[in-house]
Amino acid sequence: SLSLSLSGSSHESRCRSTTRPRTPTATNLGPLSTSNSPPRPQARFHCSNDNTASTMLRVLTQGVRAAQAGALAPLRAAAAATRASSGLAEGEPSFHECVNMYFDQAAELMDHREDIMSMIKEVDAMIQFNINIEDPTDHNKLISIPAYRAQHSHHRLPCKGGIRYSNMVNEDEVRALSALMTWKCALVDVPFGGAKGGVVVDPRTLNEEQLEKITRSYTAELVKRNFIGPGIDVPAPDMGTGPREMAWIVDTYRQFKPEQVSGQGAVTGKPLEHGGIAGRTEATGLGVYFGVREVCHNRKRMAAVGLPMGIEGKKIVIQGFGNVGSFAAHYFQENGADVIAIVEYNGILYNENGLDIDALRKFKHDNDGDISAFPGGSFTTENIKAGLEIDCDILIPAALEQQLTAENAPRIKAKIIGEAANGPTTPAADEIFNQAGKIVIPDMYLNAGGVVVSYFEWLKNLSNVRFGRLNRRFDERRGKAIVDSLRSMGLKLDDKDAATIILGAREADLTHSGLEDTMIDSLGQIEAKTAQVYQEHQKEIPMRIAAYMTAIDKVAKVVNTRGGMFWN
Repeated sequence: SLSLSLSGSSHESRCRSTTRPRTPTATNLGPLSTSNSPPRPQARFHCSNDNTASTMLRVLTQGVRAAQAGALAPLRAAAAATRASSGLAEGEPSFHECVNMYFDQAAELMDHREDIMSMIKEVDAMIQFNINIEDPTDHNKLISIPAYRAQHSHHRLPCKGGIRYSNMVNEDEVRALSALMTWKCALVDVPFGGAKGGVVVDPRTLNEEQLEKITRSYTAELVKRNFIGPGIDVPAPDMGTGPREMAWIVDTYRQFKPEQVSGQGAVTGKPLEHGGIAGRTEATGLGVYFGVREVCHNRKRMAAVGLPMGIEGKKIVIQGFGNVGSFAAHYFQENGADVIAIVEYNGILYNENGLDIDALRKFKHDNDGDISAFPGGSFTTENIKAGLEIDCDILIPAALEQQLTAENAPRIKAKIIGEAANGPTTPAADEIFNQAGKIVIPDMYLNAGGVVVSYFEWLKNLSNVRFGRLNRRFDERRGKAIVDSLRSMGLKLDDKDAATIILGAREADLTHSGLEDTMIDSLGQIEAKTAQVYQEHQKEIPMRIAAYMTAIDKVAKVVNTRGGMFWN
């Protein structure tokens, strides 16, 4: 069963002579059906002059908005269900609503055409289908699992975004995450449109065989609908998935498309033996470290919150000790910070003098993910969410969406909030932090390390050659020649300095270097946009709005300057 919804089409919504916003084209048997949505209005016109074109464009825009209001009714119901299950108070917006609210705040400070802004705000394509597998408790029954894939923007192809396995997955969340991916890619100059996928399943309750069946079935559905491919849509890991699932995806894809030389580029986050890239596993956590480090080296921002410059000596609390949180904690500690608390789903691990992160990571690996008995700190299961309120310099939410809300924001003591998770802060909490003078480093920038290195992996798969393979030994020979020349001139070099000069870059070295450069450059763009807005509007804006403005400006310019074969 399939529900297919396409909006903001690159052809139909821009046609001069005939415009028809797309409508659902198939029956949906899943829980979020849009097949009962009211018919979308059609607008037919022929433009003879600029004034008529302008008038008709306004009529068309109003009609599309009215249609969207009807079509999005099921999403609002899904958002209400998400709000209830996540413990959000009534009145708190859903994740998708949060993303759109930030978009609107940024749009108010920009002068792009209204029709262009409306076009790039909405999801371009969305599919929903069911995956049928054998009921593990009754082999004579089948169970249907809802699955989704959203492509938010086709301004650049391929689209890019992870696949998450979680009972919390719904259409509202997938749309929100796909939009966030568009702005994230644009901000860090990765030439992809945003996408996201999800399967409504708890991977902890299924065995490996069941997960493989689900993953391969999901991939087959994407292939049949032309929703995956190195030039179309490139998935990656997300919550509940990892390199294992990506290996199943690429293998399934290659069974359908064996003739594609660059077929490995249909998915990223793969194991190295399946065409992955060295440095991908730690990429998001390392990107979090780079981003926070750069903010902490900003003299003006540190003076504003009363903290000394640099990472060293700062006390950090991290929510979530999965892939992102654990690697971020490792790099923070390695560079002199004290990670004093880890807030997990089942409790809080605390040590006021700092936890031994590498020992904790090993302990977690050896104890099936449970850190409660770690001897290097005290563990409590009481009032777990209050762990976010522990007195510290930097708070890193690296778990779920909407963890910082209007209810707990006034009690957050950290002066810097680094959003390693997607959407951990609601707009109400964000406003409280801004009014309090705290620095909120936005998710669309701070956790972009994963997509940046996924881009590198994609490039590697297109070229079918490992980074560094062609030049590493040449660089080492040149470095050795330099060392020999310096020593022959009487300069004393110890072995460590000599080794640094001689070292040829491995693939992981190049990956980390490219990521660091991207995070530094992107933060510079955010700061430049902040300064520009202040100069033009005499208004201080948060980093989040500056990041949105930077990203939106790039996408809008691509859409506007590209034009379309049916625009005129």
